[in-house]
Amino acid sequence: MLDGTKLHQFISHSRYTIEDEFDGCEFDKVYALSNGQFFVCGEYQYFYEYRPRVIAVDNKVVVVGDEEMTGRIVNGEIYHTQIDGEWEGCDFDSHRLTNGWILQCNTYFYEYAYMPEVEIVLIEGTQRVKVNGQIQDGVLVFK
Repeated sequence: MLDGTKLHQFISHSRYTIEDEFDGCEFDKVYALSNGQFFVCGEYQYFYEYRPRVIAVDNKVVVVGDEEMTGRIVNGEIYHTQIDGEWEGCDFDSHRLTNGWILQCNTYFYEYAYMPEVEIVLIEGTQRVKVNGQIQDGVLVFK
């Protein structure tokens, strides 16, 4: 836990708020911030807090909630869409999204859902794709 007097050493700092629930960090886990930027975790640390504040110095995160933590603030984009129809996971195939984009699978896994939500996060030239709330490796989206 960060001592309140220690916080005063950060003369030039920026404050942010995580947009929703914070359920801990794993290296490179991403959280959307309320200003449209993103917090990228730089370490493993678990605690839960709803909409915690984030304090950063020169875009390097030093505090989340009341806990000292490492990470960075980055620019990026986030898109929300859905699989157009039934979803039975990936089998090295492609799926049309409701926004007209294509989700390309370079892996195999099975999961059934009808029109599941798809979240595409673009940060520093890298895509992170969530289907039905789960980050999926081996999945890319094309416009």
